[in-house]
Amino acid sequence: MRPSVFSFKPKRILYRIILPFTLLFAITSIFSWLFSAYLITRYLDQILKSQMEQVASAVSKSSYILNPAVLYQIKEIIKSDIVLFDKDGRTIRSTFPTDTDLSAFRFLIQGDKNRDFEEMDLNFNGEQYRTVINPLVLTDTGLAFLSIWMPKRDMAQLRTGIIIGLGCICLFGILTMAVIAYIIARTITAPVEALAGVTEKIALGDFTKRAEVNGIDEIGRLGISFNHMIDQVKAFEKQLVESEKLATAGQMAAGLAHEIRNPLTSIKMFGQVLQKRLKDRPEDEKTFLLLVKEIDRLDRIIQEIIDRANPGKLHLEKHNPNKVLNEVIDIAGQSLNAQHIKVQKNFSPHLPEILMDAEKIKSVLWNLVLNAKDAMPKGGEIIFTTRINANDAVEVIIEDSGLGIDVESEERLFQPFFTTKPEGMGLGLNISRKIIKIHGGSLTLKNREESGKNGTKALISFPAKGE
Repeated sequence: MRPSVFSFKPKRILYRIILPFTLLFAITSIFSWLFSAYLITRYLDQILKSQMEQVASAVSKSSYILNPAVLYQIKEIIKSDIVLFDKDGRTIRSTFPTDTDLSAFRFLIQGDKNRDFEEMDLNFNGEQYRTVINPLVLTDTGLAFLSIWMPKRDMAQLRTGIIIGLGCICLFGILTMAVIAYIIARTITAPVEALAGVTEKIALGDFTKRAEVNGIDEIGRLGISFNHMIDQVKAFEKQLVESEKLATAGQMAAGLAHEIRNPLTSIKMFGQVLQKRLKDRPEDEKTFLLLVKEIDRLDRIIQEIIDRANPGKLHLEKHNPNKVLNEVIDIAGQSLNAQHIKVQKNFSPHLPEILMDAEKIKSVLWNLVLNAKDAMPKGGEIIFTTRINANDAVEVIIEDSGLGIDVESEERLFQPFFTTKPEGMGLGLNISRKIIKIHGGSLTLKNREESGKNGTKALISFPAKGE
């Protein structure tokens, strides 16, 4: 069995939005962190060098440079050891322990004796030092060299602390960016996911679902368009069902016509033969004449069913709607009078002639008149109105004073085979609407509530200028 497309878990758009931006921000942040650490390290080195040079210069100019007590106080202040060498590399004064041998560092004073502030890194007793050497002249010993030894571990700790701090800030920024990106992405993906869920249910046949519309942005407009599309699909599905019913009705009518017409023709022929043989018996001849007439009536009923199931091609000619409506009223006049139904005409004298198949339009009008007549078994009133509306369309209105349309039947009036009458096939209104539709017009049926009266109002609208 082939799996459904909805059985697979699709890649979420949420991740496609968050991951690229978060990754880009993370790469940028890490690069900025490393570059900042590099700049800060260089800046610290420069500051340290400048501070050591300033201290060395200040100490070398001091008159207390040979005083051990002063040197130890300076050591506590600058957190660095101080060593004074003579020109031969022997130690004159030192803040290191007294048993410390510094003879290995005589090379510090070798080279150009006139240069100031030579800086280098040294390894002494397992610890790294940053050293600055400054030459000076003493009264007793002549040329000497002052060196300041700063442990690099303090600077390394400071550098490490700054780099770790920047790393924490960078990590916090990445996490914050991910959270913000998630929140922003959810505002986009949540409606899309909801819409996708609705489409899956609709694809499985549940047309009761609707997309939730929040706002009027692009996604909101998409939801509105989607709901409109579903309404159209339902309408098309309903029309398809009605078309299938009508096609079935047409096939049934054709079959009935084929099966019934042949025996009816035979019966009619035998009746006509018997009618001729009974010329000398007037009463029997009259009976057979009625039989032949009823057979003709059955034949007409069958033809009417066929015509209603398949309206066929239109024979369009220009006609005045007032004239066509008058002809139907004249035919129905005696039947309406017999049922105590009054007729009122409100015809517009300025109606243009429009293209129509007069016979088919008469069948529609006749069907509406019969429905109005059946709705008033104890008498009433039918109002026939013709007019031109604001859009220059021609309207024909038939109103009765009957009981009107109940709520349950209102939506099903035009469905094939639906009827509220004890007799009838329920095709009249459906075929009537179909005939008006192929004329380019519309047919609606509703209660007369807007006029404050009971009854039903049928409205036929023909396109402007018969187009």
